[in-house]
Amino acid sequence: MTKTAIVTGTSSFVGAHLARAFADAGYAVTATHSRPRDAYDGIRARRLDFAAQSASMAQLDVTDETAVKALAGQVRPTVWVHHAGHAADYASPDYDAERGRAVNVQPLDAIFAALSDSGGGVIITGSSAEYPSSDDANHEDDTGQPETPYGLSKRAETARARDLAAQTGVPTRIGRLYIPFGILDHPAKLLAQVITGLGAGTPVDLSPCTQRRDFIGVGDVTDAWLKMARDLARGGFDVFNICSGEATELRALLLAVADALGADDRLLRFGARPMRPGEPPVSFGDNTKAGRMLDWSPRALDVALREDLIQPLMAGALP
Repeated sequence: MTKTAIVTGTSSFVGAHLARAFADAGYAVTATHSRPRDAYDGIRARRLDFAAQSASMAQLDVTDETAVKALAGQVRPTVWVHHAGHAADYASPDYDAERGRAVNVQPLDAIFAALSDSGGGVIITGSSAEYPSSDDANHEDDTGQPETPYGLSKRAETARARDLAAQTGVPTRIGRLYIPFGILDHPAKLLAQVITGLGAGTPVDLSPCTQRRDFIGVGDVTDAWLKMARDLARGGFDVFNICSGEATELRALLLAVADALGADDRLLRFGARPMRPGEPPVSFGDNTKAGRMLDWSPRALDVALREDLIQPLMAGALP
């Protein structure tokens, strides 16, 4: 019997990679986007083209209950990979919480209702922002409140999914994602800007970059999602941190990128800009549970950098 998957949010960096990974793993994938294909340009259009190489594409407004149920009825997915969400200005106190609820939380009711009829399971992309700031590793059972409107929105999504899983019996997994990297990430992101500057031989003005973060290659992310899909057979609801499990100093990461590219690291002008106000010094997760229950572990950071970013760049891919 052919396994089927619906992957939402495939105009995003991780969403495009998820669509490709599930197709490569043998799923018949329907990859969704919220607007007509010809309404996308730039990096989002390229991501959709990337997904379309191995998936069927479908326009879907996840806030349209009728459309969600119709697509689920047509595809009858083995797994609904729910990556769509409202993340614009995710780090800002001005994040649009109302829009976040409309896109991140409210669609779940229709998705679970549809999946309860088809017999499939759901995987939802959670976020490290669901945890409060801490100098210690985040654990899935931490109860502290998120400190940003976006984090509150994602925590509300997790809570609603837990309730719906209990009500409908639909197997559900939440993958709390930390900081992924790889090709097709947004060119305005720091890592892409650094790579562009190093490639052009131009100085890059940076903060001291002493903050420590949990970086993970997109290949490890997609592998974790595939293992969560297999784990759906266990039934019930569960949450997993999808992270490296290490707090890596941003400065060290950027120096490793420069070294891998054979670039002059003196172009990285650390301290030329101030740190962003309110920047937490440390954020990282504990991935022990995912290792134990999913038999998943990420590659070493230098290996992931080489395989998910540097080698594709050297082969001609854009960051």
